[in-house]
Amino acid sequence: MADKLKLIAYLSGGYPTMDKSVEMAKLYVAGGCDAIEWNFPPRDPHMEANYIAEKMAAARQQCDDYSVYMERLARFKEKEPQAEVIPMLYQETVLDIGALRLAAYLKENGMDTVITADISAPDILEVFDQYGIMIAPFVSFQMEEKAVVRAVESRGFVYMQAMPTAAERTPDFDWDTLKNCVETLRRRGGRCPIYCGGGIRTAEDVALIRRSGGDGFFLGSSLMEYYDDPVQLMAVMRAFRKAASGE
Repeated sequence: MADKLKLIAYLSGGYPTMDKSVEMAKLYVAGGCDAIEWNFPPRDPHMEANYIAEKMAAARQQCDDYSVYMERLARFKEKEPQAEVIPMLYQETVLDIGALRLAAYLKENGMDTVITADISAPDILEVFDQYGIMIAPFVSFQMEEKAVVRAVESRGFVYMQAMPTAAERTPDFDWDTLKNCVETLRRRGGRCPIYCGGGIRTAEDVALIRRSGGDGFFLGSSLMEYYDDPVQLMAVMRAFRKAASGE
């Protein structure tokens, strides 16, 4: 576990407009985030919570041309070359863009890792491997064996479920679940960083990740709800930066 946890800010690309999402990315950088998870909204965001899925759908209503998303992200990277951006991609999105085209684009723009929960097509994996693009696998509290194997073999990082879902949040939920999952991945041979995401809203949540042995955390709706209040957004980011440092 790192002394300072990595703070990764989630960005819903194209929401509420393309210009606004790029503006938010700039605020994230100014606010001191360590990386930005930048999604390309899929046609079917079936693996997302309703809050995020609605934002993706709204973005696609504004623009469903992935060439535009790619161009705006490339322009952002050109102006903010120090900013680490981790694209979040569904397999359908990769197929719509084209694996070769996307892999070449990612490499050209200095993005060597993508987040996904469903990319499994061998031809996509082969192309990404040829271009040195690493996939950060998602692992839930269910610890499915296939997901655990992908995590142990990952060369990038692991995206670990951080908080229980609404269905899992029962009176007898074991709050050592995250710690047990992290320890299992380490015991199985996982050596890459483990970043935890989903439902993180307070400094206490960040403290739980630290105690559990995580190396970083993702912030999504905790930041997105302040898109219309930049001053409060920066204040929230300052508070989470302090929590990331263990203060």
